Amino acid sequence: MFSQTDPNRAATMLTQLATSLIAMAVPVTTGTCPQEVIEQLDGLYRWQVQRMDSNEDRVKALSSQRQRFTPSLFRLLMEARQLTPSRDGRFLDFDVFSNTQVATFGAKVSGCSAEKGNSIEARVDVTVGLTGRPSGTPRRLLYELNRDGKGNWRINNITYLDGKVFQLRPFLQELLQPTP
Repeated sequence: MFSQTDPNRAATMLTQLATSLIAMAVPVTTGTCPQEVIEQLDGLYRWQVQRMDSNEDRVKALSSQRQRFTPSLFRLLMEARQLTPSRDGRFLDFDVFSNTQVATFGAKVSGCSAEKGNSIEARVDVTVGLTGRPSGTPRRLLYELNRDGKGNWRINNITYLDGKVFQLRPFLQELLQPTP
């Protein structure tokens, strides 16, 4: 049991437990995805691969993809991308679209869960590796997309299924508002 003097540790452990339970309860994503979901994710990874070949500013480059994300997730991504170790003492140290620090070569949407209201989960297998050499083992990501008022699918969260399972949104919230 945790004492009242250690509520942050308890909250962190509860978050980790919840994330693990979510990962175990992830539905099998073998169903057909709506074409709009596939196009949204394919477009994101086409941009990602092209971006890796350029020296464009990371924040400016991400701005061109605003329409792919819910406003709240996009705001978190932009704020996190602006953090620097020297100024803030922390920063986003991995690529959020692959959960790695290596190059992205492409991605394939491998299936979707059934739509629940205005939400759907799409499983994406991302090909990564060292420059010029894909690893051969894709990274597995689960994208949560929400349909907006205009009927467009927007990325609302990403769950990383390889290694330590975690979700992007809570990670960014903690990165931007660290507990003392």
